[in-house]
Order: sequence, then structure tokens, then C-alpha cells
Amino acid sequence: MNRNGKLMILGVIGLIVIFTGLYFLFQLVPQGPHPQAFVSNITVLNSTGSNINGVYVINGVVENKNTFNITVVNLNATGYDANGFEVDTGDGFTTLSPIPAGKNSNFSISLYDPQKLVTTYHVQVSDASK
Repeated sequence: MNRNGKLMILGVIGLIVIFTGLYFLFQLVPQGPHPQAFVSNITVLNSTGSNINGVYVINGVVENKNTFNITVVNLNATGYDANGFEVDTGDGFTTLSPIPAGKNSNFSISLYDPQKLVTTYHVQVSDASK
């Protein structure tokens, strides 16, 4: 077998090794968002929103209903105009870290709204860490 034939075989073997490694890598890494079960035990108790100089600011309180502390809580919000159309989205975190079991923490989320169109909004807990 000549030199070019040997190089081609080595190249094919190398590609097989690379693709096999990538296959196993993607099998081990979780794909997409998979919220932990304890996220559903973190609830938004209340919130208020108002436009301050073109920024719609949402302030509120979440409760950790878990039996353990939560270190990070991520929330996201969507602001809507009077016709129900989305104006902007934003996310934020709680101010207290960790949040002890059974306790509350404040949060704040800002939406870009220079035309002051936001009339309603929806806030939800999107992720959390122990």
C-alpha cells in the first residue's frame, strides 16, 4: 500500500474516532432546558409594575416553599400592550441569596418601554439552583 493510501485510512479512522466521541458527548450532556422539580415550589406571591422614564419596572416577592435553601432564582417577565401584543421581555434575579426554606425574597425586572405601551405583564420563575 502506498503512502497516500495509508494517510487516507488514518484519516478515516480519525474521523470515526471524532464522531464516536461527539456522539457519546451529546448523550451525556442534557439537551435543552430541564427545570428541576423544586422550581415549581418557588412561587411569585405578588408584583407591581410601573413605567419610570421609558423603563417598565416590575418589583415583586417570591416564596421558597421547598424544605431546603435555594441559592439562585431566575425570573422572566413579558410586558404586553393594550391589544395583548408583546412589547418586551426581560429577566432578573431575587435579591436574597440564599433564600431559606419557607422564606421570601424580593425581585426586580426591567422591560424596555420608551413609548409607555406596557399595560399588563406576566412574571414566572424560570430556573433556580440549590
